[in-house]
Amino acid sequence: MGTAISTPLSADDEAARNAYNSAFSEMEIDWHWDAATYRELSADGQPVRTYVERHRPHLLRAYAIDCLVAAVETTRRGLRAAMPR
Repeated sequence: MGTAISTPLSADDEAARNAYNSAFSEMEIDWHWDAATYRELSADGQPVRTYVERHRPHLLRAYAIDCLVAAVETTRRGLRAAMPR
Protein backbone atom coordinates (compact mmCIF):
# COMPACT_ATOMS: atom_id res chain seq x y z
CA MET A 1 0.00 0.00 0.00
CA GLY A 2 1.31 3.43 -0.92
CA THR A 3 1.15 6.55 1.16
CA ALA A 4 -1.40 9.11 0.05
CA ILE A 5 0.20 12.37 -1.00
CA SER A 6 -1.72 15.38 0.15
CA THR A 7 -2.19 18.22 -2.30
CA PRO A 8 -1.21 21.57 -0.80
CA LEU A 9 -4.03 23.96 0.00
CA SER A 10 -4.73 26.78 -2.43
CA ALA A 11 -3.51 30.21 -1.37
CA ASP A 12 -7.08 31.19 -0.42
CA ASP A 13 -7.61 28.04 1.63
CA GLU A 14 -4.25 28.48 3.35
CA ALA A 15 -5.18 32.07 4.21
CA ALA A 16 -8.54 30.89 5.56
CA ARG A 17 -6.84 28.18 7.64
CA ASN A 18 -4.40 30.73 9.04
CA ALA A 19 -7.29 33.06 9.87
CA TYR A 20 -9.04 30.28 11.79
CA ASN A 21 -5.86 29.48 13.72
CA SER A 22 -5.37 33.18 14.47
CA ALA A 23 -8.97 33.44 15.66
CA PHE A 24 -8.49 30.46 17.95
CA SER A 25 -5.37 32.05 19.39
CA GLU A 26 -7.02 35.44 19.85
CA MET A 27 -9.97 33.81 21.59
CA GLU A 28 -7.60 31.71 23.73
CA ILE A 29 -8.99 28.45 22.33
CA ASP A 30 -6.31 25.75 22.24
CA TRP A 31 -7.13 24.47 18.77
CA HIS A 32 -4.80 24.40 15.77
CA TRP A 33 -5.80 23.09 12.37
CA ASP A 34 -3.17 21.72 10.01
CA ALA A 35 -3.86 21.58 6.27
CA ALA A 36 -5.34 18.07 6.37
CA THR A 37 -7.68 18.94 9.23
CA TYR A 38 -8.82 22.14 7.50
CA ARG A 39 -9.45 20.28 4.25
CA GLU A 40 -11.51 17.61 6.04
CA LEU A 41 -13.55 20.11 8.04
CA SER A 42 -14.23 22.58 5.26
CA ALA A 43 -15.72 19.94 2.96
CA ASP A 44 -19.23 20.57 4.30
CA GLY A 45 -18.88 24.35 4.57
CA GLN A 46 -19.20 24.46 8.37
CA PRO A 47 -15.72 23.74 9.69
CA VAL A 48 -16.16 25.02 13.25
CA ARG A 49 -19.44 23.18 13.81
CA THR A 50 -18.01 20.01 12.28
CA TYR A 51 -14.85 20.23 14.42
CA VAL A 52 -16.80 20.65 17.65
CA GLU A 53 -19.20 17.83 16.81
CA ARG A 54 -16.40 15.42 15.81
CA HIS A 55 -13.50 16.37 18.08
CA ARG A 56 -14.84 18.41 21.02
CA PRO A 57 -18.41 17.16 21.65
CA HIS A 58 -18.10 17.89 25.38
CA LEU A 59 -18.31 21.60 24.49
CA LEU A 60 -21.89 21.05 23.33
CA ARG A 61 -22.87 20.62 26.99
CA ALA A 62 -21.39 24.00 27.93
CA TYR A 63 -21.98 26.20 24.88
CA ALA A 64 -24.76 26.84 22.43
CA ILE A 65 -23.11 25.67 19.21
CA ASP A 66 -24.54 28.52 17.15
CA CYS A 67 -23.05 31.10 19.55
CA LEU A 68 -19.65 29.41 19.53
CA VAL A 69 -19.62 29.16 15.74
CA ALA A 70 -20.71 32.81 15.38
CA ALA A 71 -18.01 34.02 17.77
CA VAL A 72 -15.25 32.14 15.95
CA GLU A 73 -16.51 33.12 12.51
CA THR A 74 -16.83 36.81 13.45
CA THR A 75 -13.30 36.84 14.84
CA ARG A 76 -11.96 34.93 11.81
CA ARG A 77 -13.61 37.29 9.32
CA GLY A 78 -12.15 40.32 11.08
CA LEU A 79 -8.67 38.82 11.09
CA ARG A 80 -8.97 37.64 7.48
CA ALA A 81 -9.99 41.11 6.33
CA ALA A 82 -6.84 42.50 7.95
CA MET A 83 -4.55 39.96 6.24
CA PRO A 84 -2.74 40.95 3.05
CA ARG A 85 -4.24 39.48 -0.09
